[in-house]
Amino acid sequence: MRIANIDVILLGHQKTDPPMQRTYALIRVEAEGGLVGYGEASSNYGHSYPTVIKTVIEDIVSRTLVGRDALDIRARTLEMHVLLDGYLGWEGITSQVIGGIEIALWDILGKSTGLPICQLLGAAPTSFPLYGTGTTMFDATPEWYGEYFDGCLACGFKAVKVRLDVGIPEAVERVAAVRKHVGPEVKIMVDAYWGYSTEDALTLAKKLEPLDVLFFEEPSPQYQTAGMARLGNRSPVRIAVGERVYSPRQYHAIAVDGAAQVFEPDPTLCGGIAACMEIAAIARLYDIMVVPHTGSPTPVGLAAGLHWAAAAGCPLFEYDIDPSLPVRDELMPEPIFDLAHVVDGRLAVPEGPGLGITIDESAFDRFPYIPGDTYAEVFPEHEAGGFRKT
Repeated sequence: MRIANIDVILLGHQKTDPPMQRTYALIRVEAEGGLVGYGEASSNYGHSYPTVIKTVIEDIVSRTLVGRDALDIRARTLEMHVLLDGYLGWEGITSQVIGGIEIALWDILGKSTGLPICQLLGAAPTSFPLYGTGTTMFDATPEWYGEYFDGCLACGFKAVKVRLDVGIPEAVERVAAVRKHVGPEVKIMVDAYWGYSTEDALTLAKKLEPLDVLFFEEPSPQYQTAGMARLGNRSPVRIAVGERVYSPRQYHAIAVDGAAQVFEPDPTLCGGIAACMEIAAIARLYDIMVVPHTGSPTPVGLAAGLHWAAAAGCPLFEYDIDPSLPVRDELMPEPIFDLAHVVDGRLAVPEGPGLGITIDESAFDRFPYIPGDTYAEVFPEHEAGGFRKT
């Protein structure tokens, strides 16, 4: 079954808080005979450069892949690495492009065999306990952050993630307010979005320990390798990374350094489903917890995450509780990933062939891509990392 065509569909919708476009890059791979598979390249969770993804795929990658076997996923993945690694870089945009196409090929393989992707990987469809998260990077009282999670807790969620990026006393006050509001039985994670130096992150971790925090996500930039290693080996709270870790190679280096105790791979970001399985294998060798990162992608990226997570036996799955995620919910005839389909705090892996979802292509016109500022332009303070002014 040969690849007949590869297209990239750029989508977007206007967010109100913060006021900016959220953008998406879907990859549509059509095989001879008309069988279609969908993939997604993350474009850093809708905040950066989907046009670059489109250019790389349609101007470079498609010339090599069209006419080749769609079911030989490993061979196609290696060909993409040959095309891109040496000149565009080993990770980053390369990983997102490869991951997007690779997911689409898994979708085709599943549809051609009549099996869901998780079963092709050796696991039956299951459901996952969810933790609730969302974009809350704006001024609000500590009590507001606790109340923010009331809706998902009412749906049976047993875990939540609190956004940080504030001073240390304010961060502790915020997490303490959430702990008081949700009670002792609910797991709490925190996400600093590169908000602290590694030394400040260690100070904060020590203050968060009495609040029973499960993990501390992205306290500092991962490229600060020596500092992250010191932090990971000294923090009393597990350090989590993944939102900006782009390959099994990078995850392996982090494991060797002891810089994190939780890995958060996403197939739309780090090279695809097989790459996530490789990362999970690395994590097992180093006794590292694996909790998938999802970051409210389209239903394509979300389904891909659920399938590999089922095969890897992950204990928990991220879920964006933002009430307005139209691209996630309106690209399918039935919004199977919305909060109404969460049962007792759990979300089910789709059981149909491939990704197990149906994409309504007529819905694309409702979400046109409109060029605009990237997240780093709107919120440079959240992206400054090691370049942050002190």
